[in-house]
Amino acid sequence: MHGPVAYTDGACLGNPGPGGWGVRILYADGTVCELGGRAAATTNNRMELQAAIAALQVLHTSPQVVICTDSRYVIDGLTKWLPAWRRRGWVTSTNTPVKNRDLWTTLEGLHHPGVRWQHVYGHRGDPNNERVDTIARACAAGTCPPLFCGQSGAPDDPVVVPTATTLLTQSASKTSTKLHVPAHAPGPAYYVSIVHGTAALDMDWPACAARVRGVSGAQYRKVHTPEELVAFCAAHGVEPPQGLAWTASK
Repeated sequence: MHGPVAYTDGACLGNPGPGGWGVRILYADGTVCELGGRAAATTNNRMELQAAIAALQVLHTSPQVVICTDSRYVIDGLTKWLPAWRRRGWVTSTNTPVKNRDLWTTLEGLHHPGVRWQHVYGHRGDPNNERVDTIARACAAGTCPPLFCGQSGAPDDPVVVPTATTLLTQSASKTSTKLHVPAHAPGPAYYVSIVHGTAALDMDWPACAARVRGVSGAQYRKVHTPEELVAFCAAHGVEPPQGLAWTASK
């Protein structure tokens, strides 16, 4: 981790209605800082934007930042749509005023080349994403939970990150086919890829490369053990490939 990673989320009861946002910042030294807030009358999209703004307001001096959000609205709006909105005078392609212009302007002012936006899938078991969802929903309901600032993994840290062994056990219990691997040192490498939210495992790099080449947002990695495979998938909020039989040799 070269710089801080911030998970952000927004929520709204009624949409429009009372809303809340949550942020969980993970620093390279292992410390964590959580933020949260609410608005009496708002929308879900405004809360998603406000969460990203709050994270970057804290991290504006960091040369490298990763913002993890499950909102395509935030990511695509900032990285794809905003230049066209400006050229058209803040109207959409259907000639209607861009909503939330005030927040888009603020977010644009905080953005810099060192900020990388990472889409995560909501409600897929990512503990940090689940935590900011909890903060946002609680704030929207007017009962913001205690916000943690301290060392990750401390007894009072509300986020428990499962170990690779735990993830492997949970994954195996959900499938009829268990992963089989010898107990000794890691065996041959496989290649895991995630394309459009679906994980796949290939026996060689050319096959993996064919899956990911030219696909925006594709993720891939060489893995040697089932634990590495499951941990990689969990980090990106997806299920491991189904029906997998891991063997000692190819």
